[in-house]
Amino acid sequence: MALAVGAAGCMEGERPSFEDSPTVEGTMTGDPAIDAVLTRLDAVSDSVFTAGYTATLLFGGAVSSSTVSGDAAQTRQSVTIGNVRYISEATGRRTCALDTLICEPEIQAAAVSNTGLTPDFAFGDMAKRLRRDAVARIGTATASNIELAGRTSTCVDVPVSGGTKQYCVFDNGVIARFAGADLTVDALTITDVVDETLFTP
Repeated sequence: MALAVGAAGCMEGERPSFEDSPTVEGTMTGDPAIDAVLTRLDAVSDSVFTAGYTATLLFGGAVSSSTVSGDAAQTRQSVTIGNVRYISEATGRRTCALDTLICEPEIQAAAVSNTGLTPDFAFGDMAKRLRRDAVARIGTATASNIELAGRTSTCVDVPVSGGTKQYCVFDNGVIARFAGADLTVDALTITDVVDETLFTP
């Protein structure tokens, strides 16, 4: 880890260090291209939406589908990955198996460990990942705009050791694409309404 921090320190401009807790929401990097994406990603908790995704693990080629819904008005979030549904509400968080309709208390992340996705991939985890990559980058980040799921997304390509990672986000804060060395995630659909069926097992 010391080597990674040392390499980052050779780049121009002020950069967050690991001691600055770069994964904390609201922490900016000083790079306009990266911060444009981070600012939007941080706003997802204030959005009302439903989005559908496909995710591919690049080692082994496993493909999984996911549907995510956020309800900012009632502070509710639902993430369905394959046959597992994670529901977060004011009354608590639970993990439900759609085949048995059995729910367990709390979030059981191990249930989807074979997909490359996390229960919070659309609600903060991608922002944390981008902040870590901002610290580890070995070159200049590049901004772009890409059309995904019928909407324009704001993107940034971040060069890191082993390749370049791409993060794209819609204006409402919903992740639109992630492309890394291990995983790709692409939004297929997005609407500005809550899908109530996603808040039951």
